[in-house]
Amino acid sequence: MLRAFGDYNEGEFLFLGNWGPPFLWLFGAIALALIVLTWLDLSALPLRRRVVLVGLRGLTLVAAITLLLEPALELKHVTRVKNHVVVLLDSSRSQTLETGGDQTRFERALTQVERLRRRMSQPSEDHLFEFFAFDSGLEPASLNAAATVTPDGDSTEILEALRAVAERFGRRELGGIVLISDGVDNGELSGRVERGEGLDADTTAFVEGLGVPIHTFATAQAGELRDVAIGRVFHDDFAFVRNAVEVEVDINVRGYESGTIPVTLRREGQPLQTREISLERGTSTYRVAFEFVPELLGKEIYSIDVPVREGEALRDNNIEHFVIKIIRDKIRILHVVGRPSWDVRYLRQLLKNNPNVDLISFFILRTNEDIQRAPQNEMALIPFPVQELFEEQLGSFDLVILQNFTFRPYRMRQYLPNLRDYVYGGGGFMMVGGEQSFASGGYAQTEVLDVLPVDLPGGTAVDSLVDPSDFRPQLTRAGQLHPITRLEFDRGSNQELWETLPEMPGTNIVLEARNDATVLATHPNLRAGGDPMPVLAVREVGEGRSLAMTFDGSWKWNFSHVVDGGNSRPYTSFWNSAIRWLIRDPALNLVQVEIAAEVYSPGEEVAAVVRVYNPDYSPADAVSGVARVWRRDLETLVPGQRGDLVSEHPFTTDARGRFDLRFDLADTGAYAVEAVAEVEAGVPLSDEEIFLGVVRGGEFRDIEPRPELLQALSEASGGRARIAPARGGGRLDFAPARVEQVDRRKVIDIWSAPWLLLAFVVILGLEWGLRRRWGRL
Repeated sequence: MLRAFGDYNEGEFLFLGNWGPPFLWLFGAIALALIVLTWLDLSALPLRRRVVLVGLRGLTLVAAITLLLEPALELKHVTRVKNHVVVLLDSSRSQTLETGGDQTRFERALTQVERLRRRMSQPSEDHLFEFFAFDSGLEPASLNAAATVTPDGDSTEILEALRAVAERFGRRELGGIVLISDGVDNGELSGRVERGEGLDADTTAFVEGLGVPIHTFATAQAGELRDVAIGRVFHDDFAFVRNAVEVEVDINVRGYESGTIPVTLRREGQPLQTREISLERGTSTYRVAFEFVPELLGKEIYSIDVPVREGEALRDNNIEHFVIKIIRDKIRILHVVGRPSWDVRYLRQLLKNNPNVDLISFFILRTNEDIQRAPQNEMALIPFPVQELFEEQLGSFDLVILQNFTFRPYRMRQYLPNLRDYVYGGGGFMMVGGEQSFASGGYAQTEVLDVLPVDLPGGTAVDSLVDPSDFRPQLTRAGQLHPITRLEFDRGSNQELWETLPEMPGTNIVLEARNDATVLATHPNLRAGGDPMPVLAVREVGEGRSLAMTFDGSWKWNFSHVVDGGNSRPYTSFWNSAIRWLIRDPALNLVQVEIAAEVYSPGEEVAAVVRVYNPDYSPADAVSGVARVWRRDLETLVPGQRGDLVSEHPFTTDARGRFDLRFDLADTGAYAVEAVAEVEAGVPLSDEEIFLGVVRGGEFRDIEPRPELLQALSEASGGRARIAPARGGGRLDFAPARVEQVDRRKVIDIWSAPWLLLAFVVILGLEWGLRRRWGRL
């Protein structure tokens, strides 16, 4: 390559002769043969003269072949299109960690950037220098203002950054890449290459395919820190209530090789289980497994934490929060009956035919006081398993129904506190009337009274505790709206239906409803505390719900109404709705909140949807309400606490019965979005959904630097790997510019130049003259 020919800045030799390779090989063979023959022909001459004549013959042949090839000189004026050398600066949060010295990893990186800046500020004919900060994406920056970059990224994705550079500039326009990072990748590359392993085949092929060197500068070295971190947590997004759930976690330990570390699983901030790991020399990752049984439905916030040890480099990675949605596999119902009846038969058949119900039903046909004339193991009827049901297995049921049942003959008085605690803890409870229910069953002075919606008289005379007169339940205003007694969607039609349902064959006598209870239906004649006596009432009790139904003739709503020309829908609708309400079936809510994701990071936009339905579950248009956002501190979680009000958002639903809520998350925490709306005037309904606000990306799960990973990238690409900040450091080689633009060109024929012909003649004449003189003509 020649340079600087007047207006032309590049030149090169070429041959214009249209001779193919076979002719070139022929010319060469002929020339070689002539030289050999000449050497043999001159064997009589002294060696010195022999060499001179053969040399002149060779020059003559070279000149002749050159003329045949028609040499020329091509002059060009070339404008080079510079390629791009990209400097990538890791701006993730792991760069804020201190190294073995007084600097952070990012301060080391900035020192290296400044040294590169001084070198790259020199004019270059081949390269344009580009500067980017990267974490989970590329962010253009200025090489002269690298100090303005903030290391706050939630992840380090090296392979994704390299791929983005190739897509941005095109591989042919790249001259090289300079990567400055601690190597703590938590993107695609970390999934491909474990610690201590070489690059996988796909990554190697990608790096080699770039065709340019990747020079790396590691901002930290292995062994510079001590840390215990929660690594990856392995859990399902949902689990079934009262079924075993397994959660596994990796604990990453750096710099500690002896002692034990307790690992604690918490639910809503309260400890569930603790496991201990024993540290061993040479082991850095420990797998810990937990197994527990969730008791409540809905989303729950769990966390796994380890205590902070002396000398730890970081505390933020000692705890990890996550959400598990607890759902119901089947509705597990315990149905205990004092004696068979038509009401019992119809209810049991309804429950057995429901594929979503797992029914455990007991008919009490003999008691402990019954006379036995055969050994226990020969009896066809088993004793009532009181302890198993009301102590060992009670928590496994979604709903307990006591129908015309008294506890007295079965020595279960001691277990009634368990039933009370079960309801307060989130269980559903229903008592159905009969001569052995309510006060007639002896419940007036027991813990069961604490959870009933109605108070009970304290008498013991059965005649005064039961009224045998037929009656038709009268809906209250609340009963006209409540989902249990809303047998028809239209309010007027529902009232008419209740007025035509068959009468009930008597009722248990109860007192007034509790202050926090809701009366759905009353007796048309009997009074309690000056008001109509409640015959159907519900109540929220702690985390659970209860229902009191003082009559036992609801089976007539099925059988008798069919005889009258109707259908069985009132009966099935009532019982299905009662069960769904008691177990808090979220699908029954007329106001529902949905959140697009379970976890958001600060700065992200939270997307929530509020749906409001009419009583017939059609979309409720133009319904006004308010959505509230609540926040709890993750470090001080307490079950049942709502936390601080963050914001309120009044809304009116659209024609789809929908309101879309959008807001930016400002801080970490446990959040709840609550929506309140009145579908019907005077009856506010609400729902809420929770989500987590945490920093995502796993940037601090494993903060041990990986300079060996950076070195592997450099070796695969033909670059150099060094520790930042490198002093002096020698030359960083980059690929030359590959794309050129030729503005002008000129071809000068050399083979036709007179001096070349003259040189050929002179050489030929000189050979002839020497041959003549030395007697070889």
